[in-house]
Amino acid sequence: MTEANLTGPFYTGMYTYHDKAGGYSIVMPTDWHQIPLKEGMVGLMFSPYPDDINTSLLTQKHTLKYKVKPTDMQFLRDGFEKGIRGLPGAEIDKIGTSYSDTINIFDAQFTFLDGDVRRKRWVRNIYWAEAQLIIIAQGRTPEDFEYWLPMFFNCITTCSVI
Repeated sequence: MTEANLTGPFYTGMYTYHDKAGGYSIVMPTDWHQIPLKEGMVGLMFSPYPDDINTSLLTQKHTLKYKVKPTDMQFLRDGFEKGIRGLPGAEIDKIGTSYSDTINIFDAQFTFLDGDVRRKRWVRNIYWAEAQLIIIAQGRTPEDFEYWLPMFFNCITTCSVI
């Protein structure tokens, strides 16, 4: 394979990041930079770039006041989609749900305008018991998102709640 044929990032290694306070683990590239969240927030941001968080993967856990019930799912799903559609210039590529007795997942991939810059995101909301874990993979441009998508995919799909 020649350099001109490369369409994605090189893997230099992966490791499992465990967030005990957040109650989840996620497999991340070893050479991505960790950016702490603001005081009082549970989670972490990761970026392949040392000086640009516009391409990044964010994990953030919220403890809810009540246990999420199956009867809440449609209301939460509607709010999830409404929030995305409310972003400036939002164009949804994919949106989906996965329900079970113990865990519920909302997924969406979409582009939106951040000022005059079009960005692309994959947002996954995971609900279990009284917890919500939000995972946001974002590319600083749609092209950057597509470049990093293989790594975003591995990270997001290996996330597990503990």
